[in-house]
Amino acid sequence: MRIYLAILLLLAAPAMAQHKNPVHALAFQALKDIQRRSVEESREYCGYIAYDTDGVLRATRAAPGTHASCLIKNVPDGWTVVASYHSHGAWTQEYDDEVPSPIDVYSDMDSQTDGYVGTPGGRIWVFDWRRRVAQQLCGLGCLYQDPAFTTRGSRSVPERYTLDQLLNRFGE
Repeated sequence: MRIYLAILLLLAAPAMAQHKNPVHALAFQALKDIQRRSVEESREYCGYIAYDTDGVLRATRAAPGTHASCLIKNVPDGWTVVASYHSHGAWTQEYDDEVPSPIDVYSDMDSQTDGYVGTPGGRIWVFDWRRRVAQQLCGLGCLYQDPAFTTRGSRSVPERYTLDQLLNRFGE
């Protein structure tokens, strides 16, 4: 029984850890809210996490994108953006969509905000633009997972990438 409980705690640890940081927690909720629709429609959804004029941390309404891109709408005047979030849509063999793409991380660096990504396999990533590191907040199945998703024939997905390692993965 102890072994069973220990295994459950180890499996739940990444999901529980995301709630210690309020931005992580809000990103998790925003991605959770859009993941199923993103997969079913095979399109990205995106938004910002920002402090409103009263200093309350909020997520903007997710905007629909295309299969491989998304244009985030501006936040209301006076809001301070701290992060972006977006989903990668449905699983496909065409894209390496279980990790943040170079376009994702360059966009975060250009806007000087962290970026959260939900993948078809149900992972959540955060890219820290200052440290230039992408880290999984939670792994496979943390979010709704595309029923078509498979790891067969896929490249392995470590829990962390430096910018250089991520660019190398994409041949850049």
